[in-house]
Amino acid sequence: MIKKGISDLVLASALWGTIGIVTQIGYSYGANSFQIIIFRGITSSILVLAFFRNISKILNKTSLIMGIVAIVFYETYIYTIDVLGASLSAVFLYTAPIFVIIASKIWLKDVVNIRKLAASFLVILGVYLIYFSKISIEDIGWGLASGLTYALLIIYSRHMQLRGFQDREILSSQVIWSTPFSLLFYLLSPSLAISSIWTGAYLGIVATFLAYFFFYRGMRSTDSITATVISSLEPVFTIIFAAIILRQFLTILQLLGSTLILLSAILVSL
Repeated sequence: MIKKGISDLVLASALWGTIGIVTQIGYSYGANSFQIIIFRGITSSILVLAFFRNISKILNKTSLIMGIVAIVFYETYIYTIDVLGASLSAVFLYTAPIFVIIASKIWLKDVVNIRKLAASFLVILGVYLIYFSKISIEDIGWGLASGLTYALLIIYSRHMQLRGFQDREILSSQVIWSTPFSLLFYLLSPSLAISSIWTGAYLGIVATFLAYFFFYRGMRSTDSITATVISSLEPVFTIIFAAIILRQFLTILQLLGSTLILLSAILVSL
């Protein structure tokens, strides 16, 4: 029987799997990573204010830190998509489990058993196999940066849950506090591109508001390590969507790596 919360995590992963596809299409029409992040923040903030009217509980240092962590992650990941492409950036994002395991054991005191360690190892091995022939120093650097910042976002989200924050408060902290910081990036961006607006709006509605709603609900019923490994289905979804929409097809090694990532998710789901 599938554990409670797993279906929410899988759905969140599928929604996140569209990030690279939509962003890469946006880039082809002249979108800018700084502007995308700005409109992602504005759109998701509007939704949060519309559905979660009481935001008084996020006026504190813990929530502010969440906003900072979120903006660092989003900007790193969106820029990585521009540098590495949709599939590569999504897969390397899931070097995060190893960082989450270390931090969870030290900071959150989550239980780390053999099954979770094996699942996380399969994620790393899957990532390696998928891009065995394409790994360069620059790829590794951007991949680790995305994975590390993503791990920080997950760990800090779990920390807020353990401190009694509700899911809507964590999401509100993430999008509302990150928006002012994202506006600072506008100083570094060129003239406004229409494609940045619709790309950012999509990320704000689908890949932030909806995806994190399901993700936090799923993580509350599991733990940070399980949530991270299940979320590793995101690059698998991205690769599938890339094949269908962008006509980017897999090699044998990529298929094998994706299979290992899928197996890791199943391993912690049983």
